[in-house]
Amino acid sequence: MRYDEQTIRRGVVIYRDGAAGLHESPKSVGTDEETERRRGIIPRDAPSAVRQLRACDAMHARVAASRAGAPCASAALPRHSRLRRGAIRRSAAEAHRRRTADAGDAPPAPGALLLFGFHRAEIEPLSHLVSALAEELEVPAARNIALVRVAGADLARSAESLLGEVDDGAPEDASSDGGGGATPPAARCILLRGDAAKALMPDLRLEMYDAGFAPCVFGGIVASHRGRPLAAVASAVVDAHERYWDLGATPEGHAARVSGGSDAAPPPPKPEWAQTTAWAGEEEWSPSDAICSMSLTLDAADVLDTPAYHTAADDDDDDDGSGSGSGSGSGSQAAPPTRRDESAVVVLDGVVGEPLRAALLDAATEPGWSHDERGAPPAPKWRRETSDVVDAATPANANASSSWGLGEEALEAMARAAPTRVFLARVAALYPEHDVRLMPADALEPDGVPGAAAELGGGPLRTIAPVVANAAVPSDAGTFAWHVDMDPAALDPRAPFAERFGTYVNRRAGTDESDAPPRFVSALAYLNGPEPWDPSLDAETLALDPGTGTGVFVRPAPGRVVLMDQDVTHRVSAPSAAATAPRYSLVLKLLFFPKEKRGPGMGLCRPEWGEPTRFGTAGGRRAPPKVTGEWENDEASE
Repeated sequence: MRYDEQTIRRGVVIYRDGAAGLHESPKSVGTDEETERRRGIIPRDAPSAVRQLRACDAMHARVAASRAGAPCASAALPRHSRLRRGAIRRSAAEAHRRRTADAGDAPPAPGALLLFGFHRAEIEPLSHLVSALAEELEVPAARNIALVRVAGADLARSAESLLGEVDDGAPEDASSDGGGGATPPAARCILLRGDAAKALMPDLRLEMYDAGFAPCVFGGIVASHRGRPLAAVASAVVDAHERYWDLGATPEGHAARVSGGSDAAPPPPKPEWAQTTAWAGEEEWSPSDAICSMSLTLDAADVLDTPAYHTAADDDDDDDGSGSGSGSGSGSQAAPPTRRDESAVVVLDGVVGEPLRAALLDAATEPGWSHDERGAPPAPKWRRETSDVVDAATPANANASSSWGLGEEALEAMARAAPTRVFLARVAALYPEHDVRLMPADALEPDGVPGAAAELGGGPLRTIAPVVANAAVPSDAGTFAWHVDMDPAALDPRAPFAERFGTYVNRRAGTDESDAPPRFVSALAYLNGPEPWDPSLDAETLALDPGTGTGVFVRPAPGRVVLMDQDVTHRVSAPSAAATAPRYSLVLKLLFFPKEKRGPGMGLCRPEWGEPTRFGTAGGRRAPPKVTGEWENDEASE
């Protein structure tokens, strides 16, 4: 087996640095099968049906069919359907039996699941799940596989020492992680050791999430890990997962991923990061040019604040059963930890000057386009296919319809456009306490493929986009729905982002045990101008405080910028009948990574802009339920 390729072998992602992380994503779609066999990436005993079923889900059926001529009836199957799982399980069990037979009388490697960041209450239900899965997969060696929680001083031990294969003078027990000078991995992690453990993948991952376990990064222990501290091995797997999916806060991780240490010329920079705030005619722009027209918080609530990573110190509390998604089903006598949470909305003028605004509008439409005279944006660059809701087939969204938005290829080009990157750089300059980047949309999809939308073509392959452009017209009245742009608490646990950072309520602070995860923020810029937007034309952006059934609105203005947490419930209002041109806007979906990993960090409402207005529930107000009703929050565009 070679470990220098970014692809998969039976669900094992092979990273360039030799770390093996287990994942079910079909990252080998579009590669030559025989070449992979020669390289040793795909084992010769792996049945073609396994590869085809893994690739032929709803997102990738078109590519798989053109590659192998396989019937695409499986494209109609729901992702991870029982039928698809059953075929993979039968093939995986057969491949395991073949490997066992080929090994002859050689003793199998001791099987174990090494668990990092798990609460002790999770061990028993996970053990039952593993035993049942081994029975169903017909992998007898996995029925009594060892489940070992690695915490405290054990982080500094090797797998051989922890499992009793060698005697290296195990360190004394410690009361918290980091014992023996070992730093725990940055995320929950499972290391699989031995063929029996690895034979459980990818089903183990899927069944754990179905059972309610919190997401985690999966990795395989290989020969090169022998004798290494388990904390270092787990950290290498987590770091490799982060690099592979472009989840880093700074461009360095991306550069390492795409170059792979080769001598080839580096690829052009991706748009997730930007370097300069200067633009022709605005060379001297600085954050002090920003004028805060509104700074407020709203939608306050007490939210769960369970630990993202459980340490050995959690064992001191016998009643602590608050581990997110433990799947244990055991009642906890202690109340789960909570925190007071508020969302923020900030309106800024002076961030996008007239030259940059005009450049953004030209990039979104066409240079020389008569923006004030044309009643619709230029086609086919713009399509009337954008929706505020992801799944219009659900009853709550049955009346949703589409509005004007940039097509898939146009959005990719817009993300890379020079004025967009300057806009991004200026937002980042306003918050020097954070590393700011576009959110990695592919890593937010369940079982996503890096660069899928850009590379596979032939139609949208994802429902999440890091850049969105809107052109609201009077005929859109009744089209726009209340929605949220993104809620990290609602992410599918199969999403690579969730496996690295967990699922959490936005604005979570760092603790002594875990770093603060990134904050999801939307940056909206109004692009019409240079003349002021007439108030009679409407088309405001509305933000809701669900607990009071009241809200605030933001009137468009040339170059005006709205920054808000992505889980703020909001919608667009259509322009009035008097509007002769669309109301154009550009939205960047951003991640704010705190540079100070521990503690509350800086919020969107900066102190130099004055004390924020605490609106609605943030100010202690509450309306009766019969007034507020039930609100459906959906991920979408602006």
